[in-house]
Amino acid sequence: MSSADLVIKEGRVAVSSSLRSCAIAAKDGKVTWMGSNSNAPSARVVIDASGLVVLPGVIDVHVHMRDPGATYKEDFRSGTAAAAAGGVTTVFDMPNNAPPTKDADSLRQKVRAAEEKAVVDYALYGLLTRGSSREIASLVDAGVIGFKCYMAETTGGIAPPSEDEMREELALVGKAGRRVSVHAEDDSIIRPRISKLRGMGRVDALAHYESRPEIAEEKAVRLAITLAREAKCDLHIAHLSSAAGARAVRVAKRSRRRGGADVTAETCPQYLLLDKGDYAVKGSFMKSNPSVKRREDRLALWRAVRDGTVDMIATDHAPHIIEEKTAGASIFDRASGFPGLETSVALMLTCVSRGLLSLSRYVRLTSEGPAKAWGLYPKKGRIAPGSDADFTIVDTKREWRIDPSKFVSKAKYSPFEGFEAKGAAVYTVVRGGVVMDNGHIDTRSRGEMQRPQ
Repeated sequence: MSSADLVIKEGRVAVSSSLRSCAIAAKDGKVTWMGSNSNAPSARVVIDASGLVVLPGVIDVHVHMRDPGATYKEDFRSGTAAAAAGGVTTVFDMPNNAPPTKDADSLRQKVRAAEEKAVVDYALYGLLTRGSSREIASLVDAGVIGFKCYMAETTGGIAPPSEDEMREELALVGKAGRRVSVHAEDDSIIRPRISKLRGMGRVDALAHYESRPEIAEEKAVRLAITLAREAKCDLHIAHLSSAAGARAVRVAKRSRRRGGADVTAETCPQYLLLDKGDYAVKGSFMKSNPSVKRREDRLALWRAVRDGTVDMIATDHAPHIIEEKTAGASIFDRASGFPGLETSVALMLTCVSRGLLSLSRYVRLTSEGPAKAWGLYPKKGRIAPGSDADFTIVDTKREWRIDPSKFVSKAKYSPFEGFEAKGAAVYTVVRGGVVMDNGHIDTRSRGEMQRPQ
């Protein structure tokens, strides 16, 4: 009889900011043992990780599964299968669905969909919008990981709360011990610019960039930080895209010693690898909110990644069918967002291979950092006895070209089409179960909802 459910042998394991040659055993979904390869216990499933690197399971804190309400774009089965294909073991789903996840009933509807379909683990955000104050307590009781507040227009037509409403809602969330993620763009700057550009007859992709300037992000980031500190509510800045936004976050982190809320931030591969010059070639396929900005912003974000201003790498996986990305003559009529779950790990491993960041920093950005900020550590975010047996096992030397036609996601396009990647996920393991093995995905539902510990 085997003494473990799973053993991983002969790999290099990311432990405590270093790589250690050892074996790992898991039973009942948890890591139970780590030691020399020669002393590994027997197991029902054994993975030979020779030549591979075993990372703590990658956590993506910003995805849109489109389920319920727009499952023709994506659903929990296709979206979490895409996560597994890309090496992601836990996803945090955003609340701008139809219906929006703004109360306990809508949350239960989403949980039912996820329970039936999810291949990897998942957590769910509640929505902060106009009139949300009375729903916060019930959403916390129902197990949301945190809340999302949109400070500008977004897919789903979510109305941004007023400044006074946002202040009140942040205070209530702070008292409940949850974190708020904000889409930090100032609507009063963006909407007039879109109207002006439309009036000028601008239909090109670069008009989207011009409609969402750096100042819109900077102003919203500063306001969100001010309100969160007044309310004593931990704050997360989603999809940081600009040098000015990064500076505002850096200042907030340095001033935390004076008290107040904790501030964390994420950025995404598109803001680190693309810039304004790419719009001419990629057009609407790189349209996202916030917009991809200048080369100077891209370089400033890399600095923020390296110096700890940015705490996490997420994808903002935002799938649409290809017709929604190409229909209509104007860029403003085309959908914002693109799939990212199947490319993020590979893109960032490529950056590691190019010396843009260390592997240990990458682990902090995609496993340890997200788990700590959102209350899942040490259950998730590390490889150690007692933690969930979540692993992203990668080949850091594999060279391949990104081909969206092969995506598991329903969205078969990417601004990274043709990108030459170096590094890929080979196995994805969720609580001891192998959900992806060399591209083959086990879609039998096994994902579980994650709540803050």
